[in-house]
Amino acid sequence: MENQEELALSYIGDCLYAALLGQPGAARPAALVRSLPPGVRVSVALIREVLEQDERFEEFAGRFDIADRERLRKRPFGGAVTDILKAAGRPLARSLMVSGLARLRGGAPAYFEELLDDFERTRDEIIYVDDHVAPADWLLSLEWEDEDAVLFYNSLRGDEELAELRAECEERDLRKRDPGLTAANILETFKRPLGPRQLAFLVWVHHPQIFDPEEFLASLIERDDIAPIGGRWFSESMIDELHRTLRELSEEASGEGEEIPEIDIAEVLQQEAPSTPYLLETEDRSNILGVLGESQVPIGIDELIIDLLEITPDQKKFVAAAHAVQSLLMAEETLVEVSPGRYVSREAIPEWVYELPEVLVPWESEFDEDVLLELEGLPEDLREEVLDPVFEDVACGVEIEADPDLVAEDSADCPVLHHHYIAGTLPIRKIDRPVFKVQSDVSLLLLRAEDEAIHPCWINLQLGVLFGLSRWYEETLPPSGATFTIAATEDPDSYDIRYDGDTDEELTPDEDRMARLERKRERVTTRPLSIHDLMAELLGEHEDGLTFNALWAEMNAVRRTSRWQLASLLAYYPCFRQEGSIWTLDTSLLREPGEKELEEFVIREEAEEEQEADEGSEED
Repeated sequence: MENQEELALSYIGDCLYAALLGQPGAARPAALVRSLPPGVRVSVALIREVLEQDERFEEFAGRFDIADRERLRKRPFGGAVTDILKAAGRPLARSLMVSGLARLRGGAPAYFEELLDDFERTRDEIIYVDDHVAPADWLLSLEWEDEDAVLFYNSLRGDEELAELRAECEERDLRKRDPGLTAANILETFKRPLGPRQLAFLVWVHHPQIFDPEEFLASLIERDDIAPIGGRWFSESMIDELHRTLRELSEEASGEGEEIPEIDIAEVLQQEAPSTPYLLETEDRSNILGVLGESQVPIGIDELIIDLLEITPDQKKFVAAAHAVQSLLMAEETLVEVSPGRYVSREAIPEWVYELPEVLVPWESEFDEDVLLELEGLPEDLREEVLDPVFEDVACGVEIEADPDLVAEDSADCPVLHHHYIAGTLPIRKIDRPVFKVQSDVSLLLLRAEDEAIHPCWINLQLGVLFGLSRWYEETLPPSGATFTIAATEDPDSYDIRYDGDTDEELTPDEDRMARLERKRERVTTRPLSIHDLMAELLGEHEDGLTFNALWAEMNAVRRTSRWQLASLLAYYPCFRQEGSIWTLDTSLLREPGEKELEEFVIREEAEEEQEADEGSEED
């Protein structure tokens, strides 16, 4: 198997081939930076190095294009199509294939679109899948039901690697709820790239009844947690590792073997602009704005200068270039400065960052028994539970003050309940706010885990939520009660996350109990059940009772419930009995009405209050 550097260079070569296929002509290396996929950040020097060394490309007076243009022009049409797919190492968008053929062979795109349609319909070398053109041998042929026959007719018999993986699959339970998820799980489990038919076969044996070869390939093309590289499928963590390798290779290429000097771009921009300004060429301005416009992550001015202008921080013109680029970006309304000297396109901010996931919003009950009490009506101990700054949650319904003794400055210990585990989110409590030194309400942060995996996460300070931790949660944390640490670093956009196995015992149901709670969650989504009755059901399953926090954790594993709502029902109904810190259920009082002395504190809808007032007038 190739080493990591060879895989990384093959990956970037595939990306550059697809980029050049869509270019109107030969291109400068700097112009290709903007054509790379989201998350791929490499220097112009490395791009030039790949273009010079990879046989798929050739140079024309400082610009580069796909090699063998003359051969591809003279090849039979079908041969040219299959050669392009082989060189690209992946299925290609149909529109990209058509435009590439038109440029390489000369002619109108509509003409080549008709030729491609005819070739796909009458020959068996290619197929259309999800508006992509794919090699036909990326499909697993299932004309035979016998497993040995499937192996034989798909040229997989004698594949020792596949036999080894097949045996391991039999020992593990890698099946997920659909073939696409199973494919991602297999790749992530074995941490090795797999050929299209290898992966398809392993997934087929897990889903023999529902597996459809074309639907499966289409689902893989749509997924963002796997990717085809050099004719094989790679998992998300493997791609992340390739990105890290590319960053290292970029630094070596840019610094001619020496590490680029570190630079604080915010500090550079605070310096007075040199008297002789740096003049950006039209093409440089276009490339800078193009890269930012197409990037899904914030990019620093220093990166743009090093990657696109090929100016290093130790050169005298670096400061002037920084001010020139800053002036260009500040004038562009489509960009947002997320931290000093770092910009992202407004279009790169996903719409879901501006909304709370439904699973985080407390369930709105229509049952009369689910009363909510004003805070002053709660007993002191329950009021303190509601206002506890450690357990401040989104959409909690009350304003919680930050205890100065608990406010974190550089790191915060964060408990994770099941509803946030499901959503992959983290509530940003008031005591946590100083840790997040971000410039705008919505920013993209890079969270680095102990295994060096980087998790891009969006933070919305107005909502008080950090989004994007689903993958790390699932790989690292139990489904409720884990406490992890998030710590600021010298980079304002980068944070470290660490989990040392700590859990809050009250918030962590054991594995069997958690499984029961998750089954209840499925049940209550289709069965009407009041919050009062759900609380009674949960408490009734614990003879020794539960603490307030333990009950809150179990409630939120089944249905999102605020601490305020929980405290109100515990205080109002006599069936909920308190002994010290433990709450139990008195089944003999289960249907008793609420405490009369608390009636004045029940919060009612305006229409309900008007109706009661009218009924009182009629009685008078």
